[in-house]
Amino acid sequence: MRLGVDIGGTFTDLVLSRDGEQIGSWKVPSTPPEFSEGVRAGVEVVARATGTTPRDLLGELDEFVHGTTVTTNIVLTRTGERVGLLTTRGFGDLYEVARQYRGHEQDPSTVVHPVPLVPRADIEEVAERIDFRGDVVLPLDVEGMRAGVRRLLDKGIRSFAVCFLWSFRNAEHEQLAKRVILEEAPDAYVAASFEACPLIGEYERLSTTAITAYAGPALRNYATRLENELRDGGFRGSLLLMKSDGGLGTIASAVRGAAGTIYSGPVAGVTGAVAMGKDQGEPNLITFDMGGTSTDVGLIHQGAVRRTSLQFLDRQALATPMVDVTTVGAGGGSIGWITPGGLLRVGPQSAGALPGAACYGRGGKEATVTDANLVLGLIDAENFLGGTMVLDRAAADSAVETLAAQVGLTAQATGAGMFRVANSVMADAIRLRTVFAGLDPREFTLVSFGGAGGLHAASVAQELGIRSVLVPRTASVFSAAGLISTDVVYTFASSTHRTIGADRRMSDVDMAELNAAFSALDAQVQEALDAHGLPADKREVLHEIDVSYSRQILDFGVRVPAGVLTADAVGDVLDEFDRRYADIYGVGAAAPDTGYDVKAYRVTGIGRIAPDAHDPGAPPSPSAPEPTGHRRALPSAGAVDLEDVAVYAGGPLTAGASFDGPAIVEYDDTTILVPSGWRATVDPTRNLRLEAS
Repeated sequence: MRLGVDIGGTFTDLVLSRDGEQIGSWKVPSTPPEFSEGVRAGVEVVARATGTTPRDLLGELDEFVHGTTVTTNIVLTRTGERVGLLTTRGFGDLYEVARQYRGHEQDPSTVVHPVPLVPRADIEEVAERIDFRGDVVLPLDVEGMRAGVRRLLDKGIRSFAVCFLWSFRNAEHEQLAKRVILEEAPDAYVAASFEACPLIGEYERLSTTAITAYAGPALRNYATRLENELRDGGFRGSLLLMKSDGGLGTIASAVRGAAGTIYSGPVAGVTGAVAMGKDQGEPNLITFDMGGTSTDVGLIHQGAVRRTSLQFLDRQALATPMVDVTTVGAGGGSIGWITPGGLLRVGPQSAGALPGAACYGRGGKEATVTDANLVLGLIDAENFLGGTMVLDRAAADSAVETLAAQVGLTAQATGAGMFRVANSVMADAIRLRTVFAGLDPREFTLVSFGGAGGLHAASVAQELGIRSVLVPRTASVFSAAGLISTDVVYTFASSTHRTIGADRRMSDVDMAELNAAFSALDAQVQEALDAHGLPADKREVLHEIDVSYSRQILDFGVRVPAGVLTADAVGDVLDEFDRRYADIYGVGAAAPDTGYDVKAYRVTGIGRIAPDAHDPGAPPSPSAPEPTGHRRALPSAGAVDLEDVAVYAGGPLTAGASFDGPAIVEYDDTTILVPSGWRATVDPTRNLRLEAS
């Protein structure tokens, strides 16, 4: 038995499965800042629904699989631990100098400097130096460093980041620094760059290490408290945490590499969509995860998840392997507001779980997207979450009317405007993942999930020219469902800089270094998988090298065969790099005559622990179901006036059922708008497919 628990900004979702078959799904309100309280409440709800007690339920579980936004929220809200940073003497200003990124949502012409997580006063410079070959130029001044650590401890600091120059070539000094810190403060949290981000790029490596030290203590406290509560409650199985790379890991490994959990929440839905794409025979998918606080967009191209090794969170550089997800502040709880110039905007500010949308009746006063949808008739106030939560229509009307008064429009027109603006924000996030990467979104199917996604998916797709939308039958809890179909994954990397000429031949010395690097990384991967007790036939190891053309800054990973590599095998890898480069940047863009730079070696170990479950579904029986009723609602994103729209109960719909929009489909935990000009069909596994006429 597996219980998947995904904590979002507004709701915590739970999915229970046995042998890969889902038993049920549930939603409970999230409980910031003590998110474990919401988890505990969710376990109680699941136990009641399955006719057992929380202790007996936990005692039956083999795995408790968890996705969380704890570290993400810590960075975004700047509520992490005070960090002391140790760095090489003469480079104490590096973190503050950083890099400059142009653009701000209110003034794109400005240059915005990232605000560091560690102030300059909490940075100690250490006398030491290792060169680019890994040779020690200046031995570490241990006593001088110890004095610096004590100064930081005297300030009350108990979390440390250590980042010395070229430590990814030789970690000797960082390893010694970590030992000294723990001698002085055994309970301290220590993030060293040779573990957090052993890659070239001194600022990105430092930033990732600082994020780890900043968020790590809170993740450690949260995970420890959660695990203790589960163990005290009778749980004896494995507690696994979703990581940004799309795989599960132990709590201990996740806490050590806290920066690698920043996208723990969003990536589970993307990994779940991969399995769905295989079942549906669709290799090109855009994932659209709209929740209460934000919307996450991911890409699956030719059956493979798009990944990256560099992402930014609140302009903080994060250089860890991760599923490439774009997050925008547009969700059900996003707040509508008016710019000084009189323009209507939506988000990124959110009402969150508390107070939440005005219609939740928890004290919220500002108009959110959920309030607008209620005003537009898209949500039934009496049937929210299957009738377990009654919405306050009067509060929604009041909030939207207050916003409408600022622009001199009716509440209905303002609500329709909020609906369209939110759709445009989310469509722009999809353009960033597709058009800006040389891909045509019209060649993809949009997979919509998250509690709020169904009301907006077809409208967003229509803005992008996408003609097919797939809404999973577990859309509202799809990320939690993705957790229970995910395997253990560990990724280790090491930097290098090897130049390969246009003749594509590597020297014997370089070939020996390449094979030795992969051998060392293989050993790390196997050690990590050993913690799960997995047999050899449940393990898969993948090798990659990060390549660019000579003197290019940007690179991407290319798969290489496992085992000892030969020069001919490297040539085949470079052929694949040329082909993929042309696919991404256009025919004729590849430049093999310039030669190549190999920048990193990467090994990923996969432990197959997820049940291999495939549901063929029921044979479709074409039918035209009768609506359960009609109500005045917005028929499409381009409309302002409300119309009589057919309403269907989603639960009783069977495979083959089909009907035209405008229509609203209501499930217990989500609502779907089928706009005018679209047709809805239930597929064999009871997913709802929307297609443009």
